[in-house]
Amino acid sequence: MTFEYIDIEDPVFKATCRERNEEDYVLVRCNDYANVPINLPNWTPDPVCLSRRFEQIGQTIKDMEVRPDDVWIVTYPKSGTTWTQELIWLVCNGLDFQQAKDVPLDARFPFIDLSGLRDLPEPFNPLRDALAMSSPRFIKTHLPPAFLPNALWTVRPKLVYVRRNPKSVAVSYYHHSVSLHCYRGSLDQFVRSMMNELVYYSPYHKHLIEYSELRYPNMLSLCFEDMKRDLPGAIRQVCRFFDKSYTEEQLAALAHHLDFGQMRQNTAVNRRQWVEYNLQQTNRPDRVNDNDMQFIRRGETDGWKRELSGELIEALDRWTLDRVPKDSKYAILFQ
Repeated sequence: MTFEYIDIEDPVFKATCRERNEEDYVLVRCNDYANVPINLPNWTPDPVCLSRRFEQIGQTIKDMEVRPDDVWIVTYPKSGTTWTQELIWLVCNGLDFQQAKDVPLDARFPFIDLSGLRDLPEPFNPLRDALAMSSPRFIKTHLPPAFLPNALWTVRPKLVYVRRNPKSVAVSYYHHSVSLHCYRGSLDQFVRSMMNELVYYSPYHKHLIEYSELRYPNMLSLCFEDMKRDLPGAIRQVCRFFDKSYTEEQLAALAHHLDFGQMRQNTAVNRRQWVEYNLQQTNRPDRVNDNDMQFIRRGETDGWKRELSGELIEALDRWTLDRVPKDSKYAILFQ
């Protein structure tokens, strides 16, 4: 059995999951991981928090065809995924800004595990779309290494991984969950669930560590905070990885396109229709213009300082230190 589905027994979760709209949450263990090229002695992947809907697609993803000219992006949620998707797609497609504005990012770069989290309105089916796409395909996922297609490790297409500071992730992921996953709990509740590894795709620290230890020769690792500090440098790094060359003028135009103000206004990437759909479905249409309900919200590196209480900041720091001691070689991943 490739995947094992384990009920969450945490008493606080069981007592309160209904009020937060988390009744379908489940821990999923992958038992087919022997071919993952990971540099961790005696590695056994931890169960991952997902939805029971993952049963409908998990094996299909595990068995899917992988093509040499695929481009895969993997992140823990809310780590700069959409921003980096747009960057990658444009670099690989001749900086075709017009197509990037005319064709939704979801169609150009499908999120294959989305239907494993929530019901989707017809005809939206990103996994089906990805399987049927002509090459070269651009594919997004948040899954940890053990859950990826077995063929990935032998075909070895280009793979990009992006990480982000845990406090920024926690705040951004909370607002994302409220607007797109109809989460009904508070920020405090969400952050504490994340620290208990009971939000989708957790455990968070293991996600970053496992990807950092992949022995995968065709992989680029990026950091959201580094990209924010030096976007032109990140653009050049991506161009080198994909063997693309552009003029300084072209690179400046790309940096302008990727400015967060521009991204927020770009209907091809801001997923406004999804936000509107979810708010209508959950009787919150009055919040459609609320900044915290937007898919692309602020894109800041330290916005968490305004939103997290001192108690939560201390708790998140302690959580990371518990998982990753200060003198660990992995500590740099969480700064």
